[in-house]
Amino acid sequence: MTIFRRPSHAAAAGDPIPFAHDGATHLFYLSSPPGTQDYPDRVRTSWQHVVSTDLVRWDERPTAVEPGTPGDVDAGGIWTGSVVEHDGVFHLFYTGHDPSSATPQTICVATSTDLETFTRSGENPVLAPVAGCEDVDWRDPYVFWNADEGRWWMLIAARRAVGPRWRRGVIMLATSEDLLRWTVEDEPFYDPGTTYCPECPEMWELGGRWYLVYSRFSEDVGTVYRVADSPRGPFRTPTDDALGGRRWYAAKSAPTEDGRVFFGWVHDRVGEGPRQRWLWGGDFAAPRIVTAAQDGSLVSRPADVYATSAEPVGELDQDLGAPARRRTQVLADDLPRRVVLDLAFTLGDTAVVGLDLLDDDDRGFGVRLSSRTGRVELTQEPRPLDDFWADLTGRLSDYREVDGAVLDHARLSRVGPQVAARAVLDGELLEVYVDDAVALTWRVPRAAPLRAEVFAEDGVAHVRARAAQIVD
Repeated sequence: MTIFRRPSHAAAAGDPIPFAHDGATHLFYLSSPPGTQDYPDRVRTSWQHVVSTDLVRWDERPTAVEPGTPGDVDAGGIWTGSVVEHDGVFHLFYTGHDPSSATPQTICVATSTDLETFTRSGENPVLAPVAGCEDVDWRDPYVFWNADEGRWWMLIAARRAVGPRWRRGVIMLATSEDLLRWTVEDEPFYDPGTTYCPECPEMWELGGRWYLVYSRFSEDVGTVYRVADSPRGPFRTPTDDALGGRRWYAAKSAPTEDGRVFFGWVHDRVGEGPRQRWLWGGDFAAPRIVTAAQDGSLVSRPADVYATSAEPVGELDQDLGAPARRRTQVLADDLPRRVVLDLAFTLGDTAVVGLDLLDDDDRGFGVRLSSRTGRVELTQEPRPLDDFWADLTGRLSDYREVDGAVLDHARLSRVGPQVAARAVLDGELLEVYVDDAVALTWRVPRAAPLRAEVFAEDGVAHVRARAAQIVD
């Protein structure tokens, strides 16, 4: 299969666990039982396994680990973890979930010599919640060899047992000499005091700096990162800490030539109007390459995984805009279900440039870049009215959706006279990259045909744009 999304036999694809080995990327990931939407049924997940050497074509391998039987520590699901190799043996560390247990989340391990057939350890669980931490949240073990200390490290997503309910999420650290016996350090390794639980943590060195990546489902949802000069920290928050947008979640990575290749999933969405809700799990976005800029910030660019038709479905090469005015130009009508839109702007004195994806009622989504602030926004179009004015005008039901005007945003560290952007609309998944630096992600309803319009506001910009259908 090409451009892995989700397995046909599962309700959703969930947390990725990438592992690089012998020139191939092994993508382990959680899959939920078909027909499920809610806890606990949807999270009775298994570990699936696909392999690629080019990030385009993926071969399916046997299911790595499935939930146990009633009474087992993993009867309620095989949750997130990590894979490492040592002395020819592959160790698959995972979260065993048993909602009927007093400690429903524990750390377990299975081993393999061929990276396909895994056998659970008879010593499971290898780690249970320790004193000072809640019994419910103790999951997502990320194991790696720390050469600085000459021993294995395991990061664990957890929560303090006391403290403000929504802000006591921590990352605990366990260490081992042999991957068998683990010692949990007394104090949290990372204790920000800002989040419910820092899920799916991982940590690695790149360009002489150490990066701690985790996902948060409280406050601003998404995958974020912190940076430090040593593995012991202190870890600092960068100016823009989001790696890929609010709906690109549980993202994890494997090493590549110049950085890391990241995988993340985009939430499924169900319901109508204000009753819509996001679900755990969904479809994988395309792989992304994340590298470190000179100042230590992480930047994202799309992996080269899409082949497009030789004949574009739309092209532009013209000046666009006017002082104190907004000017638009249609790039393509009735966009294909799978399309890549490449844009290059020469900004001049233009305040804002961007792209709109609209239906016949001029409803849809927009991408806006302010050349003066560097802020990139993914917006809902038309902009929803404020509740107060919408009520007064009686147009609340017409204009106000479940989401706000700005769905997602990022900031470029600098904006030059030339700016390049790529928007990939693959079915319902919308991925936007600007200047190979920032990425935004959303799930876009496709009930009606969409057209693509390019625009400039308050000044003149030159735009070159091309829309091309994605082909398998």
